[in-house]
Amino acid sequence: MDEQQKPPTPQPNPAHTPATGKGEEKPMTEGKEPGRKDTGTTGGAERPAGKTTGQSSTGINPEKENPVDPESPHLPTP
Repeated sequence: MDEQQKPPTPQPNPAHTPATGKGEEKPMTEGKEPGRKDTGTTGGAERPAGKTTGQSSTGINPEKENPVDPESPHLPTP
């Protein structure tokens, strides 16, 4: 090998695995997850808004045992 030539640099692994779906495409093909509901849009940019029930965070039957107390204050996520 000449002094001027460098050995080939190995290529990094791809960031996306081919044939793997994107997370934002899943609701379009499979529908919303249980426990999530649309409430329209919010703000000047009209971003989608929604609400969740206890089922989305705990996986329990919300009709039978809703773990969220309706009297509890709303605590927005950070």
